[in-house]
Amino acid sequence: MTAKPLYNIPKGSILKLDGRELLVSVREESGYAVECKETGECFTLSLERVETAIRHRDCEIIKPADVEKRKALLKYADGFECVEQLSEKDQRIVQARLALVIAQDELRAEGVKLTQRSMDKSGIHRRLLLTRAEKIGSGYDLLEPRRGGQPSTRLEVPQGRTLAGLRDVYHRFDQNPVVLANRFHMRGRREPRLYEWQERFIDYVLNQWHDPKQPKLASVYKLATKVFRRSPREMAQDLNFPSITTIRTRAKAISDVVTVLGRGGTRHGTNTKGAGSTDVRALAFGEKFEWDQCLLSIFSSGDGVVRAEVIDPKEAPQELADNEIRRCWLHVILDVATSEVLGWVISETADADHSKALLRMATRDKTKEKVRYGCKQDPVPPVRLGLALADNGTATRNADVYAGQLGMGMTVMTARAHQPMDKQMIERLFGATQWDVLNFRPGYTGSRPGELTGYEPKPSAEISHDDLYGTLTRYFIDEYPFRPHRGTGMYGATPRQKQEEALKLYGPMEPPSQRDRCLHLGAKVQATTTSEGVRAFNIPFNSTELQRFAAGSPKRVTVHLDPDDLRKVHVTAEGEDAVMEARLSMTVFKDQTLEEAIEIMEAATKSNPSLRELHDRHLGEAMKRRALESGFFPDSRDPSSYQTLAQLEARASKLLQVETRPAAYVGATAAPGHLMSRGRTSGVVPARPAGAAPFKPPSPSTPPRASAPPPQSAGPTDVPPGEVSTSAPDPDDIKTMTFVRIKDSKL
Repeated sequence: MTAKPLYNIPKGSILKLDGRELLVSVREESGYAVECKETGECFTLSLERVETAIRHRDCEIIKPADVEKRKALLKYADGFECVEQLSEKDQRIVQARLALVIAQDELRAEGVKLTQRSMDKSGIHRRLLLTRAEKIGSGYDLLEPRRGGQPSTRLEVPQGRTLAGLRDVYHRFDQNPVVLANRFHMRGRREPRLYEWQERFIDYVLNQWHDPKQPKLASVYKLATKVFRRSPREMAQDLNFPSITTIRTRAKAISDVVTVLGRGGTRHGTNTKGAGSTDVRALAFGEKFEWDQCLLSIFSSGDGVVRAEVIDPKEAPQELADNEIRRCWLHVILDVATSEVLGWVISETADADHSKALLRMATRDKTKEKVRYGCKQDPVPPVRLGLALADNGTATRNADVYAGQLGMGMTVMTARAHQPMDKQMIERLFGATQWDVLNFRPGYTGSRPGELTGYEPKPSAEISHDDLYGTLTRYFIDEYPFRPHRGTGMYGATPRQKQEEALKLYGPMEPPSQRDRCLHLGAKVQATTTSEGVRAFNIPFNSTELQRFAAGSPKRVTVHLDPDDLRKVHVTAEGEDAVMEARLSMTVFKDQTLEEAIEIMEAATKSNPSLRELHDRHLGEAMKRRALESGFFPDSRDPSSYQTLAQLEARASKLLQVETRPAAYVGATAAPGHLMSRGRTSGVVPARPAGAAPFKPPSPSTPPRASAPPPQSAGPTDVPPGEVSTSAPDPDDIKTMTFVRIKDSKL
């Protein structure tokens, strides 16, 4: 059974549905065939869809007759559709004329015969008409005569013909009072004053003027007159081009949005002329937050003293020294529901480490910053973060930051490129910080390069990085939370007021997890277990659970450390399911952050170079004295100090020898009568070479030469007892290897 329509929607009607104007082409059994007037798309809407939208007041129907009437009204009133579109002066004129029209209707209903002549200034019914109109709408002074030379609020009453015409027009356009307004601006010449080719020339010049290179209109006009082509017929119509004044007038009539898009580009046009947003995007505290980075418009230095030195680019470190003048990055995280600043960090660069530090600051207590920089009010409490909204910057869009956010249970959302409305609150905070704080401090650079023509920011830099951070800390704790906010959903309340309201209406906030902060937002260090636990950044941690896991042997583990809280770390190991805890075993760092602890250790190792050299000299002298007094170290100038090692080497070489049976050897023999001579070491005499003189023993009268004691190590001439040398000795060695007769004791 075919469904019958509930509402009468004839062909040609316009449906205003879902923000579009849909023209009904034909009525079908299943619904209405419509065409989108903006895109030209054709599709079918079901009866149920249209009738449901009408019931819910989501669809407005304009019938064909109403469409034609509206067209005629807009044409007659020159685009005006209601009285509120007119100026205050024109609205007053319309109200007075409406009173005159209503007075005519009432008098005609009472039987008074009103004609154009009777309503003229000399007519019999004019005073009656004006009196009735004064009763309907007082304050127009229609009856008061105008005196020359004196200003009056009295409105001019037209003649009878005009009054009758106003009544006819009023009823012809369904009693819409906007048609009673003056139409003086529509008088005059209706046909165009310029020829068709002159209009084309104006369009040609304006099209070239709307270029991102932003050329001057006068220059474009001069060059366009040289290259614009005209036919002989067009030159016969008029030889002259339109003047530059005419083109300037046309350029001023173009919409500012079109001009910005054409000359500034789509990106700049979207940022400056894009539609705003008034959506309330969060209600509960911590439900959604925006975070971003901004290069501060101020120069700061370590001590405020300007220094210059020649450096080698190859040897210069990447890190800037404390006394170098530079601009710092400000990282800020902002709660959307209350506009409270949850965390702020300044750094030399915009990177992932400082983004994780910003997230840690938002989820921890900030009383330490309050005490250190002398704040008077309490900072915002730590909160568990929900939906994270950031841009495509490298500081927030990277694997480390995304992993930390997902590990903390956050929902990651990336804003669109060149869409400032996606992160409008955090961008507005940067502007307020610049104009309220940085603009009054020395070293301010301005909003853009070259803005401050008479001020040199670098030589004027006086504040240190810590002073700058202290100024921002006091602003975000003592000032910003207590200022009335005019943003969407704030209604003039302060951020601290909005925080209290959110906690009252939507319940208490969720507490952050300290374990998740340490595991997902902290620092990771590879370490090896010892009997004292583990060391991360040279800081010891230990626990019973960790010692049971190590079981007395070194094991490789990963230490997860919270840089803001050194009291406890979490330890993970490959193949181990449980996450172990370890406590700080050096209590001197209990109340310190990781940065403060490292500064303490660095300060303990750094000293005055000259003083350090003196201390090293004192230490060396004391150690030398103790070594000499012990008697353990002999005099290094005594040769006997070096014999122990040589003796040990000789003994070791003997232990390494392997006994072997020597091969049979037939060689030189001892001379007769000298087999047991004391001057021979082995009792073996080498064979005499051919042509050599026969061997003669030394003469008894020849004094023997003194020789060095035999070497301690086994040489080729040293033969163990019971063995025979397998090599012939050198004859020279035989001549010199004699012993001196022992006469005195060597002890």
